Amino acid sequence: MKNPSLASLLGLTLLLTAGCKGDNGEDPIEGDVKPWETEWTAVVDNLPFPLEGDGKVNTITIGRRESEGNYANRGNIEVLFDQDQAVITIEMKVYDFTDDIAFNGDPEDSTLKGVKERMSLWAFVSGTPAKPDTFMPEEDCTQGTWKSGCFVYTYYDGLVQPVRAGADLRVHLPKAYRGRLNVETEDNTIEASYPRLGNITIDGLCGSSDVTLSAGTANIKMCRDLQVGPTCSAAQIENCETFKDDMGEDAAWSAACMCPPDLYGQVKVTSRKPYSANITVDIPTTTWLNVTASNESPDKPNDCKPVLESCVGDGVCTPVQNNEYSVSGEFNYPSEAAARGAGFNLTVTSAECGPVKFFESPDDWSAEAEPEEAAHGFIKVCTDCL
Repeated sequence: MKNPSLASLLGLTLLLTAGCKGDNGEDPIEGDVKPWETEWTAVVDNLPFPLEGDGKVNTITIGRRESEGNYANRGNIEVLFDQDQAVITIEMKVYDFTDDIAFNGDPEDSTLKGVKERMSLWAFVSGTPAKPDTFMPEEDCTQGTWKSGCFVYTYYDGLVQPVRAGADLRVHLPKAYRGRLNVETEDNTIEASYPRLGNITIDGLCGSSDVTLSAGTANIKMCRDLQVGPTCSAAQIENCETFKDDMGEDAAWSAACMCPPDLYGQVKVTSRKPYSANITVDIPTTTWLNVTASNESPDKPNDCKPVLESCVGDGVCTPVQNNEYSVSGEFNYPSEAAARGAGFNLTVTSAECGPVKFFESPDDWSAEAEPEEAAHGFIKVCTDCL
């Protein structure tokens, strides 16, 4: 059965079918509609990703919300620190909820391109979205070598990106990368019969990061050799771990040591208001680390009470119950010379607690199928759980 909003599009002209979408990005529908996805496709393949020298990469941003009817991936983002060499690979999977021709193009007319051909990677050093042909070659992050400060978005080559279309992104980064990673996505729930959540997976994170999602699920595994100051050198780290004060007393991680507090790592994982996200962060317990896990839903009481599994009062970490819906813990406080509450900081927050409807896979969808419903808003910080 067609969604009423889809059926209303039958009167759109053939010109619109060719790619000039309506003002709201709706597709003209020619036949039965369903979820479509491409296979994963490498759009950046082992491009050099400098970890030192003048071209050293210090930041990378992946994903964003819609801007001027375009540039929205509205999908899953995976960031895998699995490259032994200093290279980056990016894979992309385009999706839409529409008909065959709108997604795949017209086999009898090569000028009528489908969504899967119109969606592409957008990767430039400017964070302000604009058409790819407005940038200089040296601003294109996919040319030559990857550049510091690059933004990875998606781009729809048409008047307006269809509201049910987007892309999943999978980014493979060097294991040795210690710079900042920013990740953002959102859900695509405009099609009531096929709500699709934007989930985030990060495996091997060793640096600072801001991660933002809506009502999806975020699974983030920190690297096992996490350092208080991810961008500090090995010599600086050793100096801070063995630092002595003027009296020769142990003063590990004093603010006077070689890796200063402004270089301490910080990770924030949040769901934007008013969404309920499930967030799990897997941490090592060998680092000076301060963690706060919270659910900020104003609708209380609820069942979304955060769990800090790794902090058990064993001398490594003692939990502090800020309130029923917020818990903190400081791991491996190094010495009285170190500032309490400092070290590597991890803040994990869901804005709400409540039920979320979604389909895990397009294979689960049919015109008669009902989306799955599950409670979201649960926060867990644990060790060796992912």
